[in-house]
Amino acid sequence: MSTSIEPWPLTDEQRAIVALCRDFATNEIRPRGREVDERDVESPLDLFQAAAKVGITDFMLPEEYGGGGFTDVVTQCLVQEQLCWGDPGIGNFLCSNGFFADPLLELGTAEQKERWLRPLTGPEPRYTALATTEPGSGSDAASITTTATRVDGGYSITGQKAWISNAGLADQYVVFAKTDPAQRSSGVTAFLLRKGAEGMSFGEPMRKMGQRAIVCREVFFDDVYVPAEDRLGAEGQGFHGLMKTFDVSRIVLAAAATGLARAAYEYALAYARDRTQFGKPIIEHQAVAFRLADMATRIESAWLLTLHAARRMDAGVDTSKLAAMAKLQASETAMAVTWGAVQTLGGWGYSREYPVEQWMRDAKLEEIEEGTSDIMRLVISRRL
Repeated sequence: MSTSIEPWPLTDEQRAIVALCRDFATNEIRPRGREVDERDVESPLDLFQAAAKVGITDFMLPEEYGGGGFTDVVTQCLVQEQLCWGDPGIGNFLCSNGFFADPLLELGTAEQKERWLRPLTGPEPRYTALATTEPGSGSDAASITTTATRVDGGYSITGQKAWISNAGLADQYVVFAKTDPAQRSSGVTAFLLRKGAEGMSFGEPMRKMGQRAIVCREVFFDDVYVPAEDRLGAEGQGFHGLMKTFDVSRIVLAAAATGLARAAYEYALAYARDRTQFGKPIIEHQAVAFRLADMATRIESAWLLTLHAARRMDAGVDTSKLAAMAKLQASETAMAVTWGAVQTLGGWGYSREYPVEQWMRDAKLEEIEEGTSDIMRLVISRRL
């Protein structure tokens, strides 16, 4: 099976980058998935550099700043699905600069975009991070307590962030802090910050269940000075920029989850055709065949919804509800399909000799990051 549903017609350029990513996922990413998982807290920097040389790490950035120019969400979904079929953690790592870029594209000035996006392009791009989550603030992003206090010429940031992807590795950060602690969402402001700023430090790598290609750390800010020119948007606009970022990233993550689900389904299907029990391949036993049928149906449904949400966003329609629906459907599909793959392989599915147990661990993150399934249902229900 492949994710056969495509938004027709694709341009020649779209077909070319999808083919490039398919080959990269097959030949470079898939063979490294287990090794990266076993290393636990080491990002595969050599793979990032190899992907940069062929234009994968900056394909989603605007051409005017040196990127590949595929700023539409549909193409981002097509690419992410292919890369995460290879390995979800590695696939998400290779495209992580797009997550940093989204609030900058939403709130930044032309000068800020030139200064902060240009270094992310070309064969040797910088690494980036987006810092929102705090020890006491996950799903409720408006409750962050990190503060940005006005000082002469800029702001002083004090606080703590947690679970920040690429923290420590990244050279450039978008940091969300409260310029008005008395307010909730309207008090949140975004700032651009470089690694090495005085008063900025990092915790040890956080050991995770899965998707270990992206290393997470805590980030500490102790009166970190940020010039006024590095404020992103006006004071109080940060939460708006973050929510716009989530609308895009939730759709792209839905594509990532679909690619992961497809990988697990294809592996289980091949195993079921080859594995013989009671005198015939196990795919000829109804219990296994029906499970595979459910897996295939869920994948196609998730992919359809993801592409629908992507097309609507590219058309300029408010897609907050559809983005939440796509992420909810795709992430829970990935969890169900990887469970089904482990079940189909039986004891071998539980073994680290086979990749499906890793993919099952990887899939769990998709139900949690950038809004848990509970939060997705909350977003959807409020817009019914």
